Amino acid sequence: MVIPQVLQTFSFSRLCVVAVLLLAAQMGVRADVRGDIGYTQLAAELGSAVPTGAGIVLMQSEANDQTSPPNYLPQDGGPGSFAGAGSYTGKTFYAESGAGVVLSHAQSVASFYYANGTGIAQGATEIHNYTALDFLNRLYSGSAPPVFPGRVQNHSWIGSTDAATDPQILRALDFLINRDGVLAAVPLNNSTGAMPALLGNNYHALTAGLRSGQHSQGGTNTDGSGRMKPDLVVNESETSYAAPATAGTAAALLQSAVALSNTNAEKPQVIKAQMLAGASKKNLPQWVRLADTAPYDAVFGAGELNIRNAYYIQQAGQHPASSSAESPSRGWDYATSTSNASGRRYFFSIPAGRYATTFSAAVTWHRTVVGITGSYTSTLSDLNLKLYASTSFTPGSTALYSSTSSVDNVEHLFCYNLPPGQYMLVVTANSNSRAYGLAWDAQLGNGPAVVPRVSGGQVLLDVSSLDPRASYTLESSPDLLTPWTVEQAFRTADTTPSFTYTFQPTQTAGSYFYRLRWTPVR
Repeated sequence: MVIPQVLQTFSFSRLCVVAVLLLAAQMGVRADVRGDIGYTQLAAELGSAVPTGAGIVLMQSEANDQTSPPNYLPQDGGPGSFAGAGSYTGKTFYAESGAGVVLSHAQSVASFYYANGTGIAQGATEIHNYTALDFLNRLYSGSAPPVFPGRVQNHSWIGSTDAATDPQILRALDFLINRDGVLAAVPLNNSTGAMPALLGNNYHALTAGLRSGQHSQGGTNTDGSGRMKPDLVVNESETSYAAPATAGTAAALLQSAVALSNTNAEKPQVIKAQMLAGASKKNLPQWVRLADTAPYDAVFGAGELNIRNAYYIQQAGQHPASSSAESPSRGWDYATSTSNASGRRYFFSIPAGRYATTFSAAVTWHRTVVGITGSYTSTLSDLNLKLYASTSFTPGSTALYSSTSSVDNVEHLFCYNLPPGQYMLVVTANSNSRAYGLAWDAQLGNGPAVVPRVSGGQVLLDVSSLDPRASYTLESSPDLLTPWTVEQAFRTADTTPSFTYTFQPTQTAGSYFYRLRWTPVR
């Protein structure tokens, strides 16, 4: 069923803001959304210890489509606090924008965000609700944004004011996130057209798109053009649902960060970096960075949201930069940049006989935003992220992989099948003392494999754990002495959206040996 979008015009001070509900009807959470983002597997592994956002205060804003009373709440209530019921039993809502009634869109968002039984952050019990207009007025009307209740925010709406005000609103949001240590999730639009100005053009929040790619494309166009969005994608039908799944994940990770008793673990730069480094490409064989200056895939960002990967990166602990000591192959850091050419160095090793089936790393930092009586100015430091092969803490002369955007405030590296050996991850910068969050994850495995099987009297070779962008060659020999014959050359991204390649050899009689050849990255 096609649900029409609901459009409403608000008065915003003396300006006009157009906000769009990205979906106007209530819709239940798909049964497999938790499986898609790794939550089901994580819960099976951790049992009752799985993080649920317990103890984390949440905020939710909605673009209401009636004004008296405003419909912006997941259930009727207000003014002030009121008890949740049904899917919200045990929760307390705060109607911050005054007494209101149910908005079905707010209920749908809640079902992904914090509702009992379905929400990623279902352990959260305190939720503060605002209309989008009220939130914007409070955010931008004063000389500085107020301190909003809620360490995690979700804003499942899009909008715009005018070319002069939109950048100021975005800067006010980024100012708030940096000052208060807030994690915020916002959506792109549900079409492949240009991005709406608000709020996806932010720098500091987590911007969510769809695994289908049916979201705004082309990068940012307000307050700095050409930055890559989205940050993460979710396998959902609407970006309105991708955002609260992302916000709920952030809340769950914030809960587990608090339990570490390390305030650095709670920094929004760190949790964002963990979520970006943990993003999965398993269902995105077409994912590719087109250039060193492009930290993301142009459509899919860092990849598909995966709370399991992010959680284990977080739990691996903080490991500071060092030029003489190794870190584990998975971990994170919160540090400040140096303009010294050597940068901040992080060494780790892939053990003999193993591969990093995937290696992923992300660094993110905040721009500097200064507010002067409601007029915000901004500057952005330029950090870069590179991976080198290394021997005895001496890196090679050329980076294996580089992420060197001059406009984004995130850099991201991803590759398949790092061979055994020592590596150096390095963060360089054009300025000193810029706080950054860094996360990395080398998922150890056995590398590409060829496994024979018989089906219908024919021999098939299953080739797995491949890099979908690398070229491979299958070769055969009847006795290991006869020169090897090339059977087929292929790339999985060119043949099938899968990481397993099934091949039927031409030989039908006698014994044959087969091998897989490719050029390793090291």
